[in-house]
Amino acid sequence: MSRQTWWFGGLFLLALITWQWFKPSSQLPANEQDYQPDFTAVNLRSVQYNTLGLPYRGLEADYAEYYEPLAMTLVEKPVMLLYSPDGQPQWRLSSDEGILNTNDNAVLNGNVVGKGLQPDAVVHKLLTEYLELDFINNQLRSNQAVQLTSPEYEAHGQGLLGNIEQQTVELLHETQATYFTP
Repeated sequence: MSRQTWWFGGLFLLALITWQWFKPSSQLPANEQDYQPDFTAVNLRSVQYNTLGLPYRGLEADYAEYYEPLAMTLVEKPVMLLYSPDGQPQWRLSSDEGILNTNDNAVLNGNVVGKGLQPDAVVHKLLTEYLELDFINNQLRSNQAVQLTSPEYEAHGQGLLGNIEQQTVELLHETQATYFTP
């Protein structure tokens, strides 16, 4: 090898060492970054309307943080109102905390209470520790213990699959029900 090749190789090696030595140490992988919320809200109140001007979803929360890079909102003490297509309140869901994702789904955690607000609701009260809401397919899901109550029955089971529009729910495993006669 020529002297010039060794010279360029040495300069390249010196540049590589210098670059590694002075590289900022704050460049962490994306999964280790400490995300800061893009905005926060206290006593949040929000109602979304359909193209006819009728409400279809409402949200109240004691505290909320929105993260643009993650496309999600973290909420404390959320209360969600779900409306029927004609704008009538259909479900009231509350919990200790929740996550709302931009792609139209939500997860409620801790002391989840759902109340059917229609007079003819099949389920008057739903209790669980975890509930997923899929607004695209209008479904409720849970893999935790669930309790359903109404004046006609009380049911317990493991796991739940429900349809928001049709106001139907199905307990998936280990179901026990007690029916009351008038």
